[in-house]
This record gives sequence, structure tokens and C-alpha cells, in this order.
Amino acid sequence: MTVTARRKSIIDYLQTNQNCDVNEIIAQFDVTPATIRRDLSYLEEAGSITRTHGAVHLVTTPSVPGFLTRNTLFTAEKQAIAKVAAGMVHSGDSVILDSGTTVHAVANEVKNKENITLITNSLAIISALEAPKQDILLTGGLYDYDNLALIGPDAESFFDRISASILFLGSTGIRGCDGMTVISPFQASVKRKMIQCAKKRILVIDNSKISSSGMILFAYFTDIDAIIVPHPIEDPELLQHLERSGVEVLVAMP
Repeated sequence: MTVTARRKSIIDYLQTNQNCDVNEIIAQFDVTPATIRRDLSYLEEAGSITRTHGAVHLVTTPSVPGFLTRNTLFTAEKQAIAKVAAGMVHSGDSVILDSGTTVHAVANEVKNKENITLITNSLAIISALEAPKQDILLTGGLYDYDNLALIGPDAESFFDRISASILFLGSTGIRGCDGMTVISPFQASVKRKMIQCAKKRILVIDNSKISSSGMILFAYFTDIDAIIVPHPIEDPELLQHLERSGVEVLVAMP
């Protein structure tokens, strides 16, 4: 079992066996107690668990529907965002496509462009690119069924080896003026790597994400160059912060 798979298994175990003793978790895996304690330290630092007096507690967060369900929501808004995003892609570009459903809409909009390279960890995007006109690079990694995506060290190290023209990035939510969030530490790690290797970084989200938040902050607003939303952002404090951070706000009215 890989490190990522084991850490996912720890979270899965805590979802059905809440408030476990550390020794109980150690007993579930054929590795040393020190290894499990390192896993727990990683998950605690990522915000997925808390530890008190030898007990391990799963941090609860509002549940997020699976990819197939999310892909049926806000379809008009996502299509409008995708059209604006596609206009930012030019001949010769290498384009990273994150694994969110809004980015999936972007993939459908750019799939007919020629002389570009598409890079993704999303199996949903790969399956949507029928008879593609582009070169496509797919990361390796552990399969994340909820997001139809590849995660883990193999996916992360892939992005250490490349440089891309532009990244289209999704997010579970926005945490005030802090930045972008997700609910999975494994998704967060891959997103950070994507951000590091892209020259231009574009956040694509519907407005409902502004009023919701995942538990893990994976990037600050200073880490992106622009945000595309389907409707104007109404929070004046957030708008001022985006302006101070040098983030261009693009509104794609559906």
C-alpha cells in the first residue's frame, strides 16, 4: 500500500470509527507505529484530523457530492466560464486542466483548438476528449473515485518535471480573504504542484463557491493571476483584497 493510499484508508476508517485511540489505528496497518504516527502528523497538519490525549478525531466538514453529481449543477454558469477561459488559450500553449467540474467544462470548450498540449490528472476530462486534436499528457497516481482524478506522490512529482503556459484551477470554496480551499489534503497537494509549474494561473468557479469553504487552504490569492466567475462578486472586502493581490476578476455572464 502506498503512503497516499494508507492515509486515505486512515480517513476512511475514522469516518466509520470516530474518535479512535492511536493504537487502534496502528493495529489496522502492517507498518511500524512510527510510520502511522507520521501519517497522523501529516493529516493533522493538513487539517483533516485532530489529536487529543492519544485519541484521533476526524475533522467534520460539509459533505461534497461526487463528481458526477456536481457536474450536473450550474451548467449554464460553467459553460459561460468555459467560453471566457477558452479565449485565453492560444496556439502553442501548454494547458493544465485541474480535476474540477468547472474545469471539465473548460476542457470541452478547448478540445477543438489545435496546436496546444493538454495536461491533466482528471480521468473525466480524458474521457471527454473524443478524437482530440491536441497532444495530451496524463499524470500517474492513485485513483480518487470521488473526483475521478489521480492523486498522490506520482501525480505530484509529474508536475515537478514540467512547465506550462496556463493553468485552469478549480476549488471547493473560498475562505474569506485567505484563499482557496478543498476538503481533501491529497487534492490540495496536487493543486499546489500545478500552481508552481504554471506561468499563468486562472481560478474558475461559480459564485456558490464564494459562500462555502473546504477545510484545507491550498493557495492564497497572490498565487493566482485571475478568477473567472459567472456573476459579479458582491463581497466588497473580497473584491478589495483581490485587487490588492493583483488578481484580475473576469465576469462571464451566462
